[in-house]
Order: sequence, then C-alpha cells, then structure tokens
Amino acid sequence: MHDCLPEEQIAAFEAAIAELASSTPAGSDAKVVKRLRHQFGSDAFYELIAIARLQRKARQKLGDGVWWATDRALQQATAWQVAKLKSSWFGDHLVYDLCCGIGGDALELARRSAPNGGVVAVDMDPVIQQYTAANLRKTANLRKTMSGTSDPAMSGTSGTAGILQTVCEDVLKIDIPANAAIHIDPDRRADGKRTTRPDDYQPSLPQILPRIEAAPAAIIKLAPAAKIDLGEHTHRSWISLSGGVREQSLIFGDALQRAELQPGSVSAFAVRSDGSFRRFDAGATPASQIDSIRVASAKKPGQWIIDPDAAVRAAGLTEFFARTYGLKTLGGPTGFLTSDGEIDDASMEKIQAIAAVGEVIWSGSCDERKLRRELRQRKHYADRIKVRGTGHDPAVLRKRLRPCGETPIGLWIGRAEKGVFAAFTH
Repeated sequence: MHDCLPEEQIAAFEAAIAELASSTPAGSDAKVVKRLRHQFGSDAFYELIAIARLQRKARQKLGDGVWWATDRALQQATAWQVAKLKSSWFGDHLVYDLCCGIGGDALELARRSAPNGGVVAVDMDPVIQQYTAANLRKTANLRKTMSGTSDPAMSGTSGTAGILQTVCEDVLKIDIPANAAIHIDPDRRADGKRTTRPDDYQPSLPQILPRIEAAPAAIIKLAPAAKIDLGEHTHRSWISLSGGVREQSLIFGDALQRAELQPGSVSAFAVRSDGSFRRFDAGATPASQIDSIRVASAKKPGQWIIDPDAAVRAAGLTEFFARTYGLKTLGGPTGFLTSDGEIDDASMEKIQAIAAVGEVIWSGSCDERKLRRELRQRKHYADRIKVRGTGHDPAVLRKRLRPCGETPIGLWIGRAEKGVFAAFTH
C-alpha cells in the first residue's frame, strides 16, 4: 500500500482483503489467489493476504469492517470497547494520539460526538501510519485531512472541529498545540520482549511526562502490571474487558473530572462486550492508604460467595471492596470474598455490577469423591466453575462431574483457613 492513494484504490484493496478473508483458511481459494495476484502484482498481493489472515482477530478487537493491520500492531491495539470508554474522558478536546499503532484509540476519538473534537494520530512507522490512515477513513462525518506532516491550521485554537489527520513522526519531536490533549501508548516491546517497567518503554515515561503535564488532559496507557507512583495529581485506573484486564491508564488534567475520578487515587472499570461498563473506585482515599486496608478473614464460605472483577483485583482494591460492602476474605485478598448474612438490595445491586456472586447452598471438602456424592444427591452438575488459589482445571472438572445430575449449579473452589474448600451455588 502507498500513502495518499485515491479512495477507489483503497476500496479495491479492501475488497480484495475481504474476499481473501472469506475463505477458510484465509487465502485458500486457488482461483481467487491467482486472479488477485495478477490484478495487484505479487508484492501487493502478499501484503494483502497477510492482512486478510488477521481479519477475524481484527474484527474482534476493532469491530465490523475490513482493517489494515500487522500481527504485532493488532496485538498492541486497544479494543474498541476500552477505547470508547477512554475517549469519553477527553470531552471535545483536540487529541494527539501518540504511538497510535493501527488506530484502535484514534478510531474512537474520531467517533466522539464532540463539536470541537478531533484527532491527530501519530506514529513513526511509515507503514503503520499508512494503515492507520486507511482505517481512519472509515469514520464518518469528519473533515478528513490525511497528510504526512502537521497541518498548520491545527496549531491555533480555532478551526479544529472535525480534524482527522495521520502524521508519520517521532512523537518526541512533533509540535503539539498548547490546547491539545494527549493520549499515548508507548511501545512496551521495543527490544522484542514485553516489559512492565515504564522507564524501559519507547518513549520512556521520563521522556513523556513533560509533555503530558503541560497538556489540559492526558492519558498514558501502561501494562496492567506496571508499578509507578506519580503522587497526588494523577489517577491510576485498571480496565478489564469481558473479565480480563487489558490495561492500566494514568489519567491527568481535566480528563479526571470527566471520568468523575479523584487525583491521587485508583479505580477499576469493568467493560462488557457491548461497550457498557461498571466502575468501582476508592473515592478520595489516597492510593498510599489502600494497601494498608485489612478486613477479617472467614474460616469457610458464608451465605454468599463473591469474586470481584479482575480490574478490581489488579487495582489492589479487593479489601477496599470487601470493607465497602461488609464482606470477609477467604484465604486472604487473593481469594474469594464472602458474607455471613444478608446483603441489602442496594448493596447487592452494586456488588453484582462488578463481581460474580453466588448464593451458597452447600460447602465442604473439595475431595472429588465427596463432590460427586453431593452432586448426585441433589441431581446437579457443575456448569460454571470458578477456582482461586488451587491447581484445579475447571475444564477437566466440568467434564468429569457432568454425569452427576441434570440441573446446573455453580462450583467454587478456593482456600480458607482450614485448607481447600468447595462450594455449590445457585
């Protein structure tokens, strides 16, 4: 693919990608391969077939459509559901999306219903920049100014409404208007190995911060396991998608107010496959105090057993969550939570919004023979199995316990003071 291709040529390439992707495996139809290779030439054809083979994964991450991507860039791209959440925190700012990759975040920034919002997607890889330009062409109702250099009109405070631009440039060298917000996703695999140390990112956190701190709003995307303390003026948020933690975000400036978050603290966002989300945060409690919170530990499961979303756990908010709703831990903060008695309706609604909850109908030893006996007596089988702190494989257990009955129940396996326990739940 070449930069600044006419729309008709981009459309022809994308039609070829779609046709190649439609066969299983992608590109297996010999007649189609022969025709498209003749039509586009060998070099372009092999680029297109490589992209076609990524389309299933690309659609899962970016939504419906034909997407330009490399395997590495697709792995690093932000899923549309997470990107949509973060984009809402920028309001109607013009946003410079630095280290934009193939445009996962830029696409949602461009789709904002903001009267003055726009996005400038910046990446120093010329191929990735071209792919991003093609992907961003799909966004509607925006003034599309695709070029290889910055548009001088963007340096002022007016005339930015609807800007959509891609720039191939080193993000540390590009001029950014004083009124522009910043989103940056630094490379965490610069040497080919994944790192969780922000000082080893490219660009590194110390290189990024001066620009971030001067912006009216900013978000830095970090690895979930990255450890950092930027004090009382920023906020750390962990974001999960469908139960798996996707990223940690550092949030600065007025993005905090739009997200309704407090500086100096932490939060967790559980995003669902449809893009809706639920939040749990520590309010104004400083991050430095959250680690010292301790709640009582239960000897065995009580009336309710609870598993907070992975984002809550990654944010270190498990015990804060337990204290908020009067719960106890089972086997410490890495285990399940439990309640000895009733939970009022208002609290239960909030708990269920960001945690898996089961009402316990039996608990006892995790010995498999005993589990079989208890299941057979109730004519139940273990349909949903959750495990914490043990080596049990849910898939194996589900298969072995399936013949025990006809009514599905939940099976929870974890550790408590007296060792490994099992619990059945409705």
